[in-house]
Amino acid sequence: MFESKGFTLLEVMIALVVLTLGVIGIMWAFSTGMYATTDVENVDLALNIAQAKMEEIKNTQFATLADSGPTADPNFSKFNTTVNVAEGQNPMQVDVTVAWTVKGGQTSIALTTLMADY
Repeated sequence: MFESKGFTLLEVMIALVVLTLGVIGIMWAFSTGMYATTDVENVDLALNIAQAKMEEIKNTQFATLADSGPTADPNFSKFNTTVNVAEGQNPMQVDVTVAWTVKGGQTSIALTTLMADY
């Protein structure tokens, strides 16, 4: 009877293909995870910037509320803040939009509140 010892060339090639596909899959997963983590950090930072702007607006006199922006945030230059005020109303709607550049384009997040003159 014929006894084989070791691996054939075909078995080695199949093992290399399976191993290569596994390594490529793991690298793709890490790359996607890193991009998703960065995206979540940017959304969190944009929300904090918008909330800080809302707090600043909250401490502004009603009569002096006006549109502004887009202006770069002094601490985070890749984030631009825009304020839109629906004037002539009481209460008036105030929208704060924070926009930033991401891979493949630009994205933004907005917060809205109502300000009343009491």
